Amino acid sequence: MDITPNLSLPLIAPAQAQKHVTHNEALSALDALVQLSVANRTLTTAPASPNEGDRYIVGVSASEEWTGWDNSIAVFAAGAWFRMPPSSGWIAWIENEGVIVVWDGATWQSQAAIGSPLVLGVNAVADSENRLAVKSDNILLSHDDVTPGSGSLRLAANKSAPEQTASMIFKTNWSGRAELGLAGSDGFSIKVSADGSVWTEALVIDPATGTVSLPATPSLIKVLTAEDTSGTSMPDVTYVDQVFVVTSRNDFGASAWNGSMFTVPEDGTYDFGASLAVNGAPSATSLYFFKNGASQVGFSEISGVSGQNTIASRAVLTLAAGETISVRMRHNSGSSQLGLSTALYSVIKL
Repeated sequence: MDITPNLSLPLIAPAQAQKHVTHNEALSALDALVQLSVANRTLTTAPASPNEGDRYIVGVSASEEWTGWDNSIAVFAAGAWFRMPPSSGWIAWIENEGVIVVWDGATWQSQAAIGSPLVLGVNAVADSENRLAVKSDNILLSHDDVTPGSGSLRLAANKSAPEQTASMIFKTNWSGRAELGLAGSDGFSIKVSADGSVWTEALVIDPATGTVSLPATPSLIKVLTAEDTSGTSMPDVTYVDQVFVVTSRNDFGASAWNGSMFTVPEDGTYDFGASLAVNGAPSATSLYFFKNGASQVGFSEISGVSGQNTIASRAVLTLAAGETISVRMRHNSGSSQLGLSTALYSVIKL
């Protein structure tokens, strides 16, 4: 064998004369190929005024001095051009493009076309779970001003189905503290945690309506609505606390409402409203709010006519936690009174 198997470098034969010629030729080839960096990979004709040591990857359909040298490496040394055909796996840096290319046996592939790496770590160790790992004080993502692009930048986090998660988690010492994104649904949410284990949903945006809700934030306005259509009896000249059989909404909790009496859950200002539909013969009916079982508030009275009559009352009160309010009514005449057909009650915390 008179050449090396990989780079085809000339070997010095036994008893060879002018050994320095063979030796220098091998060194020149090594000088050209080791840490290979070429000026360009698209030229098809040799530049007019090359410098000693210039290297190029010859473009397709080359001509003149480079005829038949397509995809080979052209080296200018000792005043002449030399051809070095590549072997699979050779790597070259393309100076004018700032990219790395690899000869795959047929073409020079740029780094982007080589294929997707299974893991990538930037100043960090990536693994099968965290296939991209980066350690850096700052990370910059910018719009493409080189190609150039559109001037915009959009980041996409894709999931396979609504019940899956596409989110970003913020951690302290590797323990989760906040998460935002699509967590288990298609509604955008923000969750927080004090220990990385128990999470509280702080904000949710409905994907269909855009409605924003704050599940963990107490509402500034709380509402109680209740009604009764059972036809409550009204004994003559007797005050009766109205019972509301159906509670439509109760933001105050079960301890604040038993269907008849409202117990103030916290200090504040409350708006009370009641409306009674009185069904019966001509009569007079009274309606008011009974505070703490002792005082009348928001008293109202009507003189009835035959058929259905409506009486309403309202009171805005500043109350302390633990105080009570009930709706009290009375049929003030001894004439026949069948009772109520409808009773409505509302409490609003302002």
